[in-house]
Amino acid sequence: MRIFLKVLTDSKKMNKLILFIYTVVFFVKEVMFMGIENSNQGPGWHDHDTPYGTIHSYDGDTGTYGGGGTGGNAGGGHTGLTANTWVDIATTKDYNGRYMSMCLNNLKDHEGSINTMYRDSKGNITVGIGHYLGSAEMAQALPFNRTKVMHVHGDDLESEVAVSKSDIASAFNAYKSNPRDVPSMHLSNADVIGQCIKDVQTTENGLRGLYPGYDRFSDPRKTALVDMGFNLGIPTLKSKFPKFNDAVNRGDWNVAADESHRDLNQRGDKRNKDTADQLRYNR
Repeated sequence: MRIFLKVLTDSKKMNKLILFIYTVVFFVKEVMFMGIENSNQGPGWHDHDTPYGTIHSYDGDTGTYGGGGTGGNAGGGHTGLTANTWVDIATTKDYNGRYMSMCLNNLKDHEGSINTMYRDSKGNITVGIGHYLGSAEMAQALPFNRTKVMHVHGDDLESEVAVSKSDIASAFNAYKSNPRDVPSMHLSNADVIGQCIKDVQTTENGLRGLYPGYDRFSDPRKTALVDMGFNLGIPTLKSKFPKFNDAVNRGDWNVAADESHRDLNQRGDKRNKDTADQLRYNR
């Protein structure tokens, strides 16, 4: 009887021990899983509203935001549109938000995004997501700002001040003459996004002239065509890629993918591969 009770007692202890071990293992797995969370979640990742939709980006765990909202420096700020940023554009009467998001993020990944004027791989003055500035007048058409810092009671307060058209022209011409004289002005993230949307729409108008069935193509294939039309320009795409254009118009997407290769000085291999994969994607 004593032996039975001892065994029974030991059995209860063993069950408690096993339950404790299971609990510890489960807790450790949960902690590990939380530590391997999605790469676009957790401290430092924030959502920011813009007139075109939401920017989800990693801005560091700062808890500050340069343009309204909470956390980070995207949205109404003028930094933060990086490779880690996904711009989620809302649908409007003029475009489908999901598809426009695909086009814009694809261009951003391939072109980069810089809110100040910069020179592209060919030395052209550019701003935002590959938006070409061919003249001072083109620069003047954009809402450039400068950040003004005021020292108040020991604190630095920043505000955005619009740059006059004459100052924009002067800065553009100085930068054109001297590549080191980079203008100290910028576009907001919202304005970069808005300009890219306009550039996508302009590119699509040209693509419809090349491909009568364009609007019936799948979104990934249209995204690839927008990238080519934006990158090359519609006239170059039309004149330099006849085999590609013929393949697109007859729906031979494998040949189109093979003929889509561009000689690129910047992000060439990845960009060409992305385009070919998108053209072959049958959905």
